[in-house]
Amino acid sequence: MTAEPPDRRTAGARWGPVDWSYTADDEAEAARVAAQLVPTAPSVWPSSGRLRLRVRATRDRAALDRLERVAAGPAQRLREEHYRRAPDGTWLCCGNRPADAADPALPRHAVGHHDGRWTILHDDGSDTAQRARTGDIVLRALVAAALADLGGLTVHASATTGRDGRAVVFLGDSGTGKSTLALCLAQAGGRFVSGDRTLLVPGPGGWWAVGAGLLPRFRWGTLEGLGLAMRVRDAALLRHGDGRCRVADLPRTPDKVVFTPAESARVLGVRTADCAPLGTLVALSPAEGDVPVACAVAPGVTAAAVRAHSLPSDAGCLAWPFPCRPARVRGIAGLVEEVGGTALAWDPVRHRAEDALRRALADAPGAPPSGRRAAAP
Repeated sequence: MTAEPPDRRTAGARWGPVDWSYTADDEAEAARVAAQLVPTAPSVWPSSGRLRLRVRATRDRAALDRLERVAAGPAQRLREEHYRRAPDGTWLCCGNRPADAADPALPRHAVGHHDGRWTILHDDGSDTAQRARTGDIVLRALVAAALADLGGLTVHASATTGRDGRAVVFLGDSGTGKSTLALCLAQAGGRFVSGDRTLLVPGPGGWWAVGAGLLPRFRWGTLEGLGLAMRVRDAALLRHGDGRCRVADLPRTPDKVVFTPAESARVLGVRTADCAPLGTLVALSPAEGDVPVACAVAPGVTAAAVRAHSLPSDAGCLAWPFPCRPARVRGIAGLVEEVGGTALAWDPVRHRAEDALRRALADAPGAPPSGRRAAAP
């Protein structure tokens, strides 16, 4: 018997505890979603107790016209779009955008849940890239909703696995070198998990770091500091064109360069992962001296850092419709009792990332002890 060929209109992968699939009307849209959201390393989250997320995207202008006539109520935000809800629970993108919106607007669409599956309705006039961008945002929001129901905490942080396979999460304000340290650690043999937002999720065996969106993005300062800027300028990247024109040929150089997982491997030389068991939390701050300074800290200090860098969930107005039945929601207090914390003061411009990592991870599993004492809260 001849095996049936795979349906190329469906993309899918594992993302932490969530098994997701995305089915489109055409192969090109599904392929673009897969390029943006399928990591280059297989998921290590155990197979038992996984959640199933099924999304179908289709074009239906008549359905959108009907929804536009009945959707009402206060506008709710999802990323940089406002939505109004229809009586059947479907969310319609209503066109008026938040005042702080910076990215290009999404074309008209709606998001609804029926019979155990989510559906995205696109306008007939939207093109492949626009539909895939909408699908990318909605799919990540739905994963975030499921993880929030499991007790996940969203933090302003970067995450990469060390050589032992456990995640190192760098907490800090913008400009403190989170992405620089994460990328440097990934170049040393780790797996890049998240570049700006990370979800800390209670799971099998303890806490896990799960990427909030598997699209690494880096400022030019980070790329220049790690000797990658010229390689990136010569690269053709999907999120900065059609995947065929070079970044150097763009009419405007992007402030941050965004890489798909495959581009991260090809251009940056690092593989991406959707999640990893959590090993340590590193709270970053500006340096006052000429060398990076690191010290282990007590749980109270780590808890304060997690609270200071906590963010609202990326789920926005979308909610996970099924009870996830988390085994034990432990919160920040439980997190810091189970996971070690380190404070690192360093300057991404004056200090070498390798030196900062060596000091910050000296007491990490598998590393020689440094004899440092934990700082009191």
